[in-house]
Amino acid sequence: MQKNHLSSTAAILFLLFPLVFACSKTAGNNDMPLDAELGLTFTTRSGGSDDLVIGQENEFTNLAVYVFNHQNGDLEFSELKTSFAPETSAPSYTRSVRVTADKKAVYTFANYANHHFSVAGQTATLAENTPKSTLDALEISSTAFSADDLPMIGKKEVDMTGTSVTATLEMERLVGRVDLHIYKAAELTGDMVELVSVDFCNQVIRSNAQYQSPVMPLGSIRRMETYTPAAGKYLAVVPNDTDYAGLTPADAEKSFYSYQHISGEDDPGAALPDESSSPHFLLHVKINGAPVTYCGYLKNKAGLYDLERNRVYRVKAVIGEPNDMLFLRIDVLEWDTELSGITYEDPVFTFSAANPSAGQGQISQTDPALYDFEFTAPAGAVWTASLTNGLDFKLQSDGGYAWQGIARTTPYRIRIDPVKRFLANERRTTQFYISIDGKKVRINPDHAGGSFDQGRKYPGTETDILIEQIQ
Repeated sequence: MQKNHLSSTAAILFLLFPLVFACSKTAGNNDMPLDAELGLTFTTRSGGSDDLVIGQENEFTNLAVYVFNHQNGDLEFSELKTSFAPETSAPSYTRSVRVTADKKAVYTFANYANHHFSVAGQTATLAENTPKSTLDALEISSTAFSADDLPMIGKKEVDMTGTSVTATLEMERLVGRVDLHIYKAAELTGDMVELVSVDFCNQVIRSNAQYQSPVMPLGSIRRMETYTPAAGKYLAVVPNDTDYAGLTPADAEKSFYSYQHISGEDDPGAALPDESSSPHFLLHVKINGAPVTYCGYLKNKAGLYDLERNRVYRVKAVIGEPNDMLFLRIDVLEWDTELSGITYEDPVFTFSAANPSAGQGQISQTDPALYDFEFTAPAGAVWTASLTNGLDFKLQSDGGYAWQGIARTTPYRIRIDPVKRFLANERRTTQFYISIDGKKVRINPDHAGGSFDQGRKYPGTETDILIEQIQ
């Protein structure tokens, strides 16, 4: 049996950082020759330039790497790297190894050292010889979360199309982060509103450790984290939307972390929060000395009561009059900068109404708004449709409809429905817009030959279409 070995020449060519190894080995039980070279790059995708990053959220201090033969499951290479000399951490790491010419399954775990792993309730350890079956069944739990020690995972199948192949694994943070910005409403300008404490309820402390998996573990996996500000923390009046858009994570009253919560619901209109499982906040305040508690639930972009991994939830919580509702604005943001072969060029797309209702921005329960969106470039770029009023309207994701995707040659069909029945004495509207890599695009440009303001085809602005529910 041939002993696997590293290509020292290739390793020098591929390295981004000087190496310090805790453990590095090649392994395997096959007699196939190691006549191929695999160059691997592991990255958090944000590279230190992302405005959403707090501390070392975009870096890893330790890294476990496994390369398996996809056909027979043999472990061909493993490495447990515990330092990145001369730095203590790194946003990326590149490695070159000798492997067989067969297809590969590559696994990596970052910042694993201070977290607990288990399989079927039994403690599991990431070691140099951990089998693929164990990695596929791992669960992770944490007693505390730190911006400098966020667990991340990566996985990729690599076709060995030649004797020298490179691949990039984009690391996925196993947690989501919630930035909580708390204000008082304008009608409370003359009132003293003191923040006493915040309870983050149903924070998830245990998760599966499989790449891009929505599966929730069984058992007791939640707890409550309480934040208590310094005494005399009085809330400011809520800023306008322009000022709010300029806020950074450092402006938040408090940032919380949690493993993902996936409700299993697929219809935002029918989904209801579960007090025992859905992540939510209890805001304890004093208004002119009188104690009041407000409750607010988290939602994702689809309007479900989910908290997804590798996302930042920017929450603007506005305290109203005592016993009134807590007003929440939740922006779900990409934590990192997508790579996936994106080239930085102007987006190429066409956008049009697919039915008369969409063209007029007027929809009903029997007549939804349908739009066609053909987005072809830049390659690898991500688009997202959004609504400003997710309580009264919803974006469909079933039946061939989409609210998010990547550049492709096939058009997407977008569908918007009202959530509630029509009431003659209540006007319900929403703004609908599309962003590409986080930036709004001009789906409703001026002087487009339409009948609305500035010659637009649809009511609203250049980037936002105004939609109103009618009978």
